[in-house]
Amino acid sequence: MKRLKKFLVIMICIIFATAPFISVSEPVSVQAAVATQKTQLKKIKGNYYAYENGKKLCNKWRTVKTGKSSYRYYFGKTGAAYKAGISSCGKHGAFVRKIGNNYYGFDYLGHMVTGLRGGKTSTYGVPQVYYFNSKGVYDKARTAKYRKASRMNAKAATIKKMLGKYQKRTTSSPSCFLDGNGVDVTYTYAHLELNVFRPNGKNSNAEIVESLMFR
Repeated sequence: MKRLKKFLVIMICIIFATAPFISVSEPVSVQAAVATQKTQLKKIKGNYYAYENGKKLCNKWRTVKTGKSSYRYYFGKTGAAYKAGISSCGKHGAFVRKIGNNYYGFDYLGHMVTGLRGGKTSTYGVPQVYYFNSKGVYDKARTAKYRKASRMNAKAATIKKMLGKYQKRTTSSPSCFLDGNGVDVTYTYAHLELNVFRPNGKNSNAEIVESLMFR
């Protein structure tokens, strides 16, 4: 009997030693790789279009990286990006369009703009000053302040203070503004030009606004 028990113990040890090892672990979930959509910007007959997976985008916002810079575009119902006409707005003016509940400005390359700009709502519209916040949205309150300070015949000191340091100043004479007894002075900023009338004589510091518009 002792020999039988000893034999059974040996057999059990052999079975455990040769049996496959089973490990119990937490279930692992495998997530499929998601393809990244790359927006391709194409210029066709003067207009910019965006494509993703070979399909043209319409009524969509996209941020597209060009070189080291990224630009925000809006592609309308035909797929063409909103942009300013260089003949009517130049390189620094903005074309103003309503998208959803807000107004935005776009330059001649289709880039959404921010800050203070001269702009139009149509090709033949009257240019006005617009202020766009950091998200590109038209800021009505700040725009009103700039328009008030830059209206014709206003004292130029206020708008000059609001605009800050200018890049260049040029003077031309004689002036045709008011009584003509003075010179025209143009202050050039990043995207705008401020034209003022500077009287001759002791009132030479009392500059008067003629216009503020895009360069």
